Amino acid sequence: MMEESINKKNYKLINIVTLYENEDEVLTYAVEFSKQLMADKLCLIIVVNKQSKRNFDDFENALRNLNINYFIYKPNNNLGYLNGLLFGYKSYRNKHSIPQWVVMSNTDLKFKDSHFFETFLTTKYEDNVWNVGPSIYSEKNNTYENPYLLKRYSVKGLNRRIFIFQRPKIAHYYYKLSLLKNKLTKKKKIESRYVYSLHGSFFIIRGEFAELLKNKKFNSLMYGEEIYISEILRNYRKKSYYDSQLEIVHEGSTVTNKLDIEKKSKYHVESLRFLKDEFY
Repeated sequence: MMEESINKKNYKLINIVTLYENEDEVLTYAVEFSKQLMADKLCLIIVVNKQSKRNFDDFENALRNLNINYFIYKPNNNLGYLNGLLFGYKSYRNKHSIPQWVVMSNTDLKFKDSHFFETFLTTKYEDNVWNVGPSIYSEKNNTYENPYLLKRYSVKGLNRRIFIFQRPKIAHYYYKLSLLKNKLTKKKKIESRYVYSLHGSFFIIRGEFAELLKNKKFNSLMYGEEIYISEILRNYRKKSYYDSQLEIVHEGSTVTNKLDIEKKSKYHVESLRFLKDEFY
């Protein structure tokens, strides 16, 4: 494991991301992060699930030149998306106090303006709000991705999805139909509101919630993280809040795009079965 930072201290907010053979994308996100007005009071955590074959020293040198607070942690293997993010949080907590807020996010994102974190940290949320999500605009699909779900899945709904993803050929057309549906129904940004589930590409949880999550394990490399988070919140009688005054742009799932439909379907089935067994 490696830990490195320009300024070792405790932070009010940390932003955890994973790296999987996409150093250039992570670096681009770090540049975006550095442009935030409060960047000197924030910290970027990078969990390296898998390095590319390029010289990693070049990546680290570029990070140093940004003059941001950051830590790099290296697990021994690919932990997947959510487990990788939680590994980053646990590693940070080994030497630092509990932050007030923890951002868990992809890196294929851009902030709409330099006031994003400033706006968030100066907004007062109800004490029972443990998960906050911004408006997420998809450039690729010309749609808004938040809120992810307004209502909880039924057992019937979960079983239907398991049936579909057990059959990759059907799953292929399911993806296409879902994309078309989103394009038709999510073209307009909706007003702020409480929701069942927020999109997993960028969500902000309270430090207390991160403490609860850090010793849990999500039994899939990827997919279904949104439902997992929502179900644990539901068990603790806490809420997710979609805040439309916060906005980011989602450029596309660059890591998952490398997967073929068979692997995507496999991971979907694993996560859906786990969620069903765990919460239903």
